[in-house]
Amino acid sequence: MNMAQFFYYVQNAPWYFHFLKPVLQILEPLPDNAKVLDVGTGAGKLLELGKSQTSFHWEGADTDNEMLSEARRRPTLQDVPLHLLSPDSLPFENASFDAATFCSVLFLIPDPLPLLEETVRILRPNGRLVALTPTGEGNISPELIRQIGIHPQNWTFFLWRQMTSASGHDWARKGILAEFARQKNATYNKQIVFNGLAAVEWIQF
Repeated sequence: MNMAQFFYYVQNAPWYFHFLKPVLQILEPLPDNAKVLDVGTGAGKLLELGKSQTSFHWEGADTDNEMLSEARRRPTLQDVPLHLLSPDSLPFENASFDAATFCSVLFLIPDPLPLLEETVRILRPNGRLVALTPTGEGNISPELIRQIGIHPQNWTFFLWRQMTSASGHDWARKGILAEFARQKNATYNKQIVFNGLAAVEWIQF
């Protein structure tokens, strides 16, 4: 099993749905048929959930072609455009999308500002940028275990927690998106989710 196949396995674990769910909730105010780009889509789980739960037009993008190959394995994504990216560049026209999502992506990039600038460029007026990131905080409580359920694949949750805590905590400390929104004179919001283990941030331009 290579890394892309393993990530497909992780995204299909029940806990990962609960991790992603806040992103779809933040997108709910968008109009029907809004265009949403999932940047760093990996194996495409958010696209799959978005297709099943919203009326939006979804597209995915990633710098790893093997990840996109795993996304193409999902039957519901056969008609979803999937784009191979080069770092810090989004191959789309200005004002192409109503929203862009980043799930466990931005906190892994040493300098996310070029990608954030590109995102602003491709968003339409009043566009929305949504980022979901581990916090490095929170508790693995009995309530959370009841929420995600008991399932063999949920062992990957504990691996995710261990591997992302330090970098997630560092991302939260830096406040990059809040400062970026301030510089762009845009509205910034943040909500702690997933029993304190993650944060969803969104900027309305």
